[in-house]
Amino acid sequence: MSFILENLWKRATSSQSVNTSENILSWNKEIETLYELGINMEDTIRYLFFEKPDWETFMIWINNRKKETMPLFEDYPTNVLSDEDLLFWNEKGYVIIKEAISQKDCEDTRQAIWNFLGMHPDKKETWYNKHEEQRGLMLNFSDHETLNKNRFSPKIKKAYEQLYKTSAIYKTIDKVSFNPPETDDFHFRGSRLHWDVSLKLPIPFALQGLLYLTDCGAEEGAFHCVPGFHNKIEPWLKGLAAEENPREKILEISNPIPITANAGDFIIWQNSLPHSATPNRGSQPRMVQYLTYLPNNYKATSEWI
Repeated sequence: MSFILENLWKRATSSQSVNTSENILSWNKEIETLYELGINMEDTIRYLFFEKPDWETFMIWINNRKKETMPLFEDYPTNVLSDEDLLFWNEKGYVIIKEAISQKDCEDTRQAIWNFLGMHPDKKETWYNKHEEQRGLMLNFSDHETLNKNRFSPKIKKAYEQLYKTSAIYKTIDKVSFNPPETDDFHFRGSRLHWDVSLKLPIPFALQGLLYLTDCGAEEGAFHCVPGFHNKIEPWLKGLAAEENPREKILEISNPIPITANAGDFIIWQNSLPHSATPNRGSQPRMVQYLTYLPNNYKATSEWI
């Protein structure tokens, strides 16, 4: 583990630009190692690039942040996804796990987000205060006991295991999203319909997921996706003209739909499914925790298209 982190430290603090296939493979292992320690990748990279610590200082930073005792996973006693769910998944490319966490855990997580932002749920004027850790809808907030508890939901892990068809998976340490209602002075800050992976074929099979921490109707900033597109993305990409940009073309031809669900429900989708958040035209902020598992042998594509 020390050798893996040392490679990351050397590359991140070097003035030389590196982007070889070998380094991409190292990056996959480094990410997995950080997640095993309970440390967010983005926090680590930001620290390395901006602080340029020596090796000893970096290891002190790691040891101060790693989770000495991680919760043990409970084995969910039965399959979470029924045969009907799996048929829906194969056709649509997404599935909803109802009541993945309790309402009490949702409430605790929402309160943790309010506290981090320094905002108050009953004081609307505070919802639009700028926070230094906000980037659009994303909030760089990942290290909190309630967020970690949610990551260890046996129901969520079991659903991922069913879809990957293996228990050899590991959790990521991801952020949360805070999407307040639009006003005359505040407009949606999220991204358009997109993919979070390279579109170089073949696209490695992987899943993504988000946990609704608030009830989310169609007009309340609901997650949108294009159901079934995962089943035709390869011939679609091959059929594009050389001058056509697939990330722009998808905006012209797609008809994304809202995936509505309640606080505590979890949505998993295939990474080749185009998706997006949407403007919140409701009365309360929409809160989401991103929570993904990857297979132990997962390898990201080295070329971004």
